[in-house]
Amino acid sequence: MLAVFDLDGTLIDSRAGLVIASQRAYADANIAYPGEAALLATVGLLPEAMMQRLHPEHPGAVRQRLADLFRVHALALRNEQPDLEQPYPGVAQMLDAVMEAGYTLAIATGKKRQGTDHAIDCFGWHGRFASIQTAESGPGKPDPTLLRNAMAETGLGRDRAVMIGDSVFDMQMARSAGLTAVAVTWGYNPPNVLLDAGAQHVVDGVAGIAPLLERLAAEMVVV
Repeated sequence: MLAVFDLDGTLIDSRAGLVIASQRAYADANIAYPGEAALLATVGLLPEAMMQRLHPEHPGAVRQRLADLFRVHALALRNEQPDLEQPYPGVAQMLDAVMEAGYTLAIATGKKRQGTDHAIDCFGWHGRFASIQTAESGPGKPDPTLLRNAMAETGLGRDRAVMIGDSVFDMQMARSAGLTAVAVTWGYNPPNVLLDAGAQHVVDGVAGIAPLLERLAAEMVVV
């Protein structure tokens, strides 16, 4: 069985970094900041897609400048405060439990590989993930390419795979790829929005993931 995890908002609490980097980007571009709620609703998309959703009224060149500035400030902030992003409480134990339940672990994230590797280094996650799909791995979410890559790399098909994420785009990606879609509620989207996006299961706490995946694994074996 394959468990593919989103990173920001699912395994890692990156809210502060995302907000600060975006506020700095908007200040540099001299464009009004759209607010935290609007920004966080786009988390999971590549920065260009984020800005397109947030600012359809602006020309493409303006949106690209905002996306570029966001990346610059996100990297600078990571260097300034390398421990600003932290795993949600209980994530390490949850990953262990999911592996003990027989799952191969993977990541599918909108982060670039550099930021993903930084998180893995900081949290001691080396060797946990058999496949790591990042912004460089293909079209961004909700396109299903990242999940297809993870399945191809691990040799596990969609009938034995689950996607766990906190965003609308995670759910849409999972359903497009034919995976079971599991939504978590401690990220950046409310449960009703995730259900509308295609979530088949909703988990309210980190400790609930492993029991759910154990049950799903048993059902997959029966099938």
